[in-house]
Amino acid sequence: MRHLVKLEFRKNSFRGVLWTAGIAVLAILGFTLLLASDAEGLGSYEEAITVMGMLVRVTFVVHASVLLSRLIVDEYRNRTITVLFTYPINRKKLLLAKLLLVGAMTFALVIVCDLLVVAGFYLFNEKIQYFPELPAADVWRKQAILLVVNAAACAGMSLIPLFFGMIKKSVPTTIVSSILIVALLNSSNNGETLGSNVSVSIAFGVVGVLVALLAIRNVERADL
Repeated sequence: MRHLVKLEFRKNSFRGVLWTAGIAVLAILGFTLLLASDAEGLGSYEEAITVMGMLVRVTFVVHASVLLSRLIVDEYRNRTITVLFTYPINRKKLLLAKLLLVGAMTFALVIVCDLLVVAGFYLFNEKIQYFPELPAADVWRKQAILLVVNAAACAGMSLIPLFFGMIKKSVPTTIVSSILIVALLNSSNNGETLGSNVSVSIAFGVVGVLVALLAIRNVERADL
């Protein structure tokens, strides 16, 4: 399976992913700095970290839907995936390799980009002093744990749009469904969001994995 994932990675050019990640880091950092410059924008350094993490997760859950559209949905729609299915490899394993690649990339991008944005905010804060007092060590430890857990949850929930995209074999449906998912998770209700609850994020991640497995299970019966 690891060999299949490597082959899938080499077969596709992911240079655009690096550009997307770089632009996302700059945009999220700039937006957070703008909020921090407003006296009523952010209340604390910890809140700034939370906002940055939320924006990173939203960005790369939607980005994962673009990858799913490119690697799976679009190939089904154009019937180019039938060429892959002529290879002497189980089609379920081929699809699983694609899903593992998307999940792994989403996990890595959330981790790396979140760290870059937080590091950038730290450097700017040292110069401009939006928040003179840094968070305590236990706050940083808590945020580090949340980062890993939320990244894993994002890797799972990023697969949910595949279900909707494969129903109609539609790229727009795949992307729009990811936007609706992140909108649902981050819609505010009295200052609280579903996404701020780690248990809810994990639940969505588990649902995403189950949806992906169900899609793979139905592949052999799919009408290509």
